[in-house]
Amino acid sequence: MKKGIITAALLFAFLINSGCTSLGFQSENMVEIHYSSPDRISFQGKGAGAGMALMSSMGPVGIALGVAIDEGIAKEIRETAQQGGVDFKTLLNSAIADVGDLQQAERIEVKRYGFVIKDGSNDYVAAEIHLLVMQDGQTEDLILSSWDRQQAEELWITLNDVKTKADSILALFEMALK
Repeated sequence: MKKGIITAALLFAFLINSGCTSLGFQSENMVEIHYSSPDRISFQGKGAGAGMALMSSMGPVGIALGVAIDEGIAKEIRETAQQGGVDFKTLLNSAIADVGDLQQAERIEVKRYGFVIKDGSNDYVAAEIHLLVMQDGQTEDLILSSWDRQQAEELWITLNDVKTKADSILALFEMALK
């Protein structure tokens, strides 16, 4: 009797397992994702221009001031994202199945993710994500940007928007990851 119950339980477990496998419910190998330092939202824009201008009068200190300006802006964006519950890592993990260049990747190295000024006169920004994608022994340098999509949809998001509105941060990252 005991042997029959064990056999029935094993048969049931085998049927469930093979049924899930044939229906595609088995767990797939996850893509290995590595984040380079610093692993945080970055910003490139106003400080770079200021740094170049200041370099002519202050030398290397001018460039350092420009970098500090951009880092201060990035800090404000990070705080807004954190307060609004925007998590880039979760967004990237969710997007891997939808981004053609990432679907078959074995390993993804996130070099940088954040925002860049695209139109200095209006302070329009775009999300940019710099990735190294490894597949079949090959490495591809990939930059995903929201800018082309923003222009097509006439979605103009300013620097002030990403500094103060988490939904603007989320919208731009989602655009870049499509």
